[in-house]
Amino acid sequence: MGAITPRSRLRGEFGQLVADLVLWLALVLLFLAFRVTLFSIFYGELSKPPTGQAIARCLNSGLTSDATATTWALLPSLALTLLGFIYPLGIWQRRVRQLTIVLALFACAIIFATDIGYFAEYDNQFDHWIFGLIYDDRAAIFGTIWKSYHVVLIIISIVASVIIGSWLLNKLCRRAESAEPPNFFGTTTARLITVVLILVWAFVGARVWLGRNLAGLKKAESTGDVFLNKIVLNPFFALRYAIWQEHTMQKSAGLRTILPSGDIRRAAAAIFPDASNAANLDECLKRIAPGSSTQKPTHIFIIVMESYDAWAMQPEYAGLHLTDRLKHLGQTGIQAQGFISSGVSTIESLGVIITGLPFARAFVNFQPVVRRGLPTASAPIFKKLGYKPRFFYGGYLSWQRIEEFCHEQGFEDVYGGDQMAPHARQKEWGVDDEHLFQFVAEHTGPEPTFNLIMTTSYHPPYSVNLEMNGFDPNVVKSDPLGGKLSDEQIRILGHLWYSDKCVGDFVPEMEAKLERPIFAITGDHYSRKQYVSARPTHTLYESLAVPLVIHGPKALEHASPPSALAGSHLDIVPTLVNLAAPPGFEYHAFGRDLFDQSQPQTGYGCNAVIGSNFILKINDPSHVEDLHGQPAANINGKEFALRYRQLHGLGWWRAMKGREWPAR
Repeated sequence: MGAITPRSRLRGEFGQLVADLVLWLALVLLFLAFRVTLFSIFYGELSKPPTGQAIARCLNSGLTSDATATTWALLPSLALTLLGFIYPLGIWQRRVRQLTIVLALFACAIIFATDIGYFAEYDNQFDHWIFGLIYDDRAAIFGTIWKSYHVVLIIISIVASVIIGSWLLNKLCRRAESAEPPNFFGTTTARLITVVLILVWAFVGARVWLGRNLAGLKKAESTGDVFLNKIVLNPFFALRYAIWQEHTMQKSAGLRTILPSGDIRRAAAAIFPDASNAANLDECLKRIAPGSSTQKPTHIFIIVMESYDAWAMQPEYAGLHLTDRLKHLGQTGIQAQGFISSGVSTIESLGVIITGLPFARAFVNFQPVVRRGLPTASAPIFKKLGYKPRFFYGGYLSWQRIEEFCHEQGFEDVYGGDQMAPHARQKEWGVDDEHLFQFVAEHTGPEPTFNLIMTTSYHPPYSVNLEMNGFDPNVVKSDPLGGKLSDEQIRILGHLWYSDKCVGDFVPEMEAKLERPIFAITGDHYSRKQYVSARPTHTLYESLAVPLVIHGPKALEHASPPSALAGSHLDIVPTLVNLAAPPGFEYHAFGRDLFDQSQPQTGYGCNAVIGSNFILKINDPSHVEDLHGQPAANINGKEFALRYRQLHGLGWWRAMKGREWPAR
């Protein structure tokens, strides 16, 4: 074996550095290719064709994000390369780089596949919904994934991609290692300068782009297009920010992510001007029921339908016949013109209806302050009015600690899917809706009750036997819009039809059985499964709105609502309380009575604001549409966004800190 000459050692040092730089460039290009793939797959999410400037900003900010992630991945190999300038490490530099390649490609393959599936389901890269893996029913989630995706094929593809990619990258790096160093590199000064430059480059790549106060996240929101903003971040950083945001929301800093000023007293004065001298926040929430001229309902039902959004109830989709029964209930009862969910997931919206607090990224079912009880909680309010509060969930009571949560908030009876049908555990998310409603009917007698019902059937993996329940896919296919759908898409939408059928059968059955019931029927959140559109792109209303139908001919006999209703889940309980309470009854609420004609018809929820003639998202308040997707004139979107932040800042404070004002 020949001796190691100074020239061969120099070649080795330089070659290792070049190999690291080649690997860095290859990983950056891999991340760029993934962003282009995201853009290609979800191009239909664009509200309008992007400008060249928007695409340039997306690629520029995205490239910076990718370079940062790649630098972090390369740090171990790069550190050994620089150490090799001082002390020869021999084969270890190559081995560490090979290990880096395998680990990096495995991580990328897993995160890429997961991110695409996540984007398809949640219309975003990783965000706070990813914490469903912690808070939610993990067995049900993984069971749904197993049934909904070709998991084995995906795993085989990941392994094959990593093996082939590792072989190619290692071969490329081996070639780079043989690079001849320039003559000037042999001087001590040149090598020292090289080390300093690499250290500065690594520091800049790993830290500066991130910046303080998450500057990188601000860059990710600068393209001017909502969809392009979503794909700017490298998926690893999207996951990092989701974790950071979840952690931050549990601390005092979380308030400023909602209400930048952090001024709770000023927010309360703006939302509740008549309570400016209140001793605490709860005093601002006091309401006095005006009393109803109609005899109060004997039973109150709030029915929250899984993923039941409002688009299918619009006239242009009538030919699909997916929501005929709820539309009929709306025509014979009262239907909101503009209504949005308070959250973008089931537990977020249920938490609002149960506690009466605006959802402000603080999961109320896990908060110690909330566990002690709230004056805005719906169950105790209706109990004071003489109703027995009950909760019915078609799923399992282990989900989101829902059983303990409901008992903490005053529900006397809490029922889950295990109690409703034999072999309920054979389905990931619970019993079919027909069994849920049948159980409620069998357990409802003459005693006045307040009932909160949560359905489950319109949820992946969509396992209802539709044929046995009478669903005819040819009805959907006969409509021009439905004729464009695949069999799988029709099958999924068939579960919306099934849920509609079940609630449509339940309401008249209970009206025949009970003396004076009233029903408020809504969706927990938009479904994310709108496969059809009567327009080139989905409107904000089609993307975000859920229905609200209030039905009960006897209970609503003398009701006089405004001609056009608009609101959110926060407003359901105050509306029903005022229909059931005697004059002078005192209760607490953040929401308002939808039937109160003196109040503006505006709903605040799911990161959006809706009125009877407009809708906007708070992250883009300058873009305001009417409920048909056209630009809405004379609407101050920034003012509504500020009010949203003030209201939800108060909700965060009450859930996390309690009723007392912050110390001055």
